[in-house]
Amino acid sequence: MSLPLPPHCSVGLISDVVQEREKGVNFAYFTGIQAEWESRTQEYLRHRGSPQYVHQWLGITPSRKTSFLTLYLSHREGSSQRVVIEDLNDHSLNYCPACGEFGRPNTLDHYLPKGKYPHFCITPANLFPMCDRCQKEKGEKTGTVAEPRFFLHPYFDAFLSEQILRVIIEPPYNAPSFRIAISSALDAEQTAVVASHIRELEIEARFAHFFKDEIVRTWKQAAKMRSTRVPIELALQMFDDMYEQNTWQQLYHASVLGNADFIDYLQHGDLPEDV
Repeated sequence: MSLPLPPHCSVGLISDVVQEREKGVNFAYFTGIQAEWESRTQEYLRHRGSPQYVHQWLGITPSRKTSFLTLYLSHREGSSQRVVIEDLNDHSLNYCPACGEFGRPNTLDHYLPKGKYPHFCITPANLFPMCDRCQKEKGEKTGTVAEPRFFLHPYFDAFLSEQILRVIIEPPYNAPSFRIAISSALDAEQTAVVASHIRELEIEARFAHFFKDEIVRTWKQAAKMRSTRVPIELALQMFDDMYEQNTWQQLYHASVLGNADFIDYLQHGDLPEDV
């Protein structure tokens, strides 16, 4: 899903962090690399975080990598980066913006992973909430030569504000299967990154468990609606309107509502005996 860019200046934060280390052991180092650090952050913003264009900083030695990572992992009370991290963690999301699964994401992901890009470990534009499963699947991956960018960026991929996925339910409807389809409105580059995002985070395999439970729930709803003579579309539309676009619940209910044959089955077909 699309998220608003954090209201923190990614470049200005660097100056604040360097000044706060005026009496620290890393002050001379951070002062010496401040200009390049700011320049690389500007490059990140200019290229919207794409690993195809934003390169690793090979001049950061293993010992200096720790100096950067400590800014994120051991941020002091009242420090500039702690304010940013706490603000990003203090969100009201009840779904993961990377996969759409319901549940509050409890951790922050580094779009460009901090292991490869330690200088972006506290960059606000590089941090966003993500569920534990997505973080596990994403790991340190960014892309390959053939696919320079594996993952969607919630701050910079504006097309995420639209409906980019469809769930297609296929018969037989007493034991249906599904597939996830990408919107035909996207261009080739957008379609490619959406496809790799789905693949690398194993979204389709994870959605299968949710789909199985929702189908059973829909069968039960249909049986209940038949006894009350209330059209099944009304109940499904109510649920569809409750959820954010591209969340698993919304994708599922939209797929049912858009499938006339499945609706007809729910209203008139033979439902499984154990429903």
